[in-house]
Amino acid sequence: MTDCDDDLINDAFAGFTAAAAPSVRATGTGAVRHTVKRRRARTTAALSVLGVLLLAAPALAYASMDRGNQGPPQVPATQGVTVTPSGSPDPSVTPSASTTPSPAGTPAKHVLGPHGYGDLLLGQRPAEAIRTGLVVTTGKINSMGCDSSSVLKGAPEARDDRDVDGMLFFSARLGLAAIYAFPGVETPEGARLGMSYEELIAIYPSWKSVVDPGKPLGRGYVNVPGNKEAVYRIEMGGASGVIQLSLQLKSQDCYE
Repeated sequence: MTDCDDDLINDAFAGFTAAAAPSVRATGTGAVRHTVKRRRARTTAALSVLGVLLLAAPALAYASMDRGNQGPPQVPATQGVTVTPSGSPDPSVTPSASTTPSPAGTPAKHVLGPHGYGDLLLGQRPAEAIRTGLVVTTGKINSMGCDSSSVLKGAPEARDDRDVDGMLFFSARLGLAAIYAFPGVETPEGARLGMSYEELIAIYPSWKSVVDPGKPLGRGYVNVPGNKEAVYRIEMGGASGVIQLSLQLKSQDCYE
């Protein structure tokens, strides 16, 4: 409250006290006038006090306010609520990848044996073999002799005339007599081109060179597990490891 407000209240209370103080009463008309004058003074003093109090109330209320926070109260921010619509797909569910089936006749794996290579089987005639979709030929296979003009589908191009990777041998008497592997083709037991002599012996301990027994050089033969009519012809190239691998009929008549 200011000094001005205090002075107004003090003056009002002083007037009220003077009006309310006892005095000697006069008689007659003068007494009546004196009484009326005194009542008016009391009323005026009371109204003055009431006016001062009404003026002082807002000042007192303002004085009681926290002077350190003059701005409006801050409204706390309402936290947003995210609603997930019902029926929405679960993001953790991943659609299963579609599986593309292998073309007809193509083996699921490049496995040579025990009876052939996928649908291509030892003993099939040229027309039968071609229908499997696994034979690549540049012309008609000669059924009158021993034909080696066709190769397995997927075989790399021959490096030279001595390269027999993927080559097929058709006998006029026996039909498909021999199937040669190419890189990536294995026997069911795991024999493959390029493997070392030690690896080969671990799989087929009966293998031995017919040229120089006991040495990893030249060709040798292994009976085919599951097919008593066939053998694996495996040729070693010394430090080069296995350089030729074929599945062939024991009775084949195309070479050696």
